[in-house]
Amino acid sequence: MKRLLKILVLVLILALVLKSFVVDAFKIPTGSMKDTLLEGDFLLVNKVAYSISTPYQIPFIGKRLSRTELISIGKPEFNDVVAFEVPANIYDPTSEEYSVLIKRIIGLPGDTIEIKDQILYINNKKYRTPSFIKLNLNESPIENINKDLFPYNNKWSLENYGPVVIPQKGMEVELDPKDILLWQNAINTDYGKKVVSVEGSVINIDNQPIRKYIFEKDYYFVLGDNRKNSIDSRYFGYIPEEWIIGKAFMIYWSQLPVQSTGISDYYSSIRFSRLMQSID
Repeated sequence: MKRLLKILVLVLILALVLKSFVVDAFKIPTGSMKDTLLEGDFLLVNKVAYSISTPYQIPFIGKRLSRTELISIGKPEFNDVVAFEVPANIYDPTSEEYSVLIKRIIGLPGDTIEIKDQILYINNKKYRTPSFIKLNLNESPIENINKDLFPYNNKWSLENYGPVVIPQKGMEVELDPKDILLWQNAINTDYGKKVVSVEGSVINIDNQPIRKYIFEKDYYFVLGDNRKNSIDSRYFGYIPEEWIIGKAFMIYWSQLPVQSTGISDYYSSIRFSRLMQSID
């Protein structure tokens, strides 16, 4: 009995270590990544794909923690499908409430991103999506979600968006009241708190007037593969590298999101063809 108890404790400790530092599991709750990922897919995310860091939350409890990078392994790459956290209050990086989302990286630090008639342009060049990426461009929006697009002072739409330049570590930008909405969230994130304020024609950072700013972190632009039904960087803007939890690499389970009334219903709801499928 004591030996069994020791084994169970060791297994529990191993599970905690793996979930905290190596691999984590997430469920897809919406169709924002359709047809690459479907509602009801369960994913494995490689948390050491880019770095070894302290945990982003307390395992199995969900309380958010402040992460610290311990060892850098690599950088997020174009077209990676990543799990990342976004504060509920995007204006306040210290927000305790946050969501974990799964999206595709389509813009790297320093890139210029624009969408024209649903076609993606990167650094003013038309991007041809590889055939292995299953974009969904034809599904009608569930509701009118063209409102409140980042940076919140334009007439852009989901189909015609930008151009925007993604902040890069060391990149210098001029600040003025007309363009500050493009940069303020990233500047606040650089500082780890709300520091940007506007008083007439004067931009203040941490109560000091400033006309130019040099970014201290690398940022990324993410989109859902279901382009008309995805809450992504077109809404919350750029995400810093430190918000990225890891790279999604496998669907380990998939089940239709339906109410099952018995064993046969449960069995028929399983998408066996998607089990153990790699994620491109």
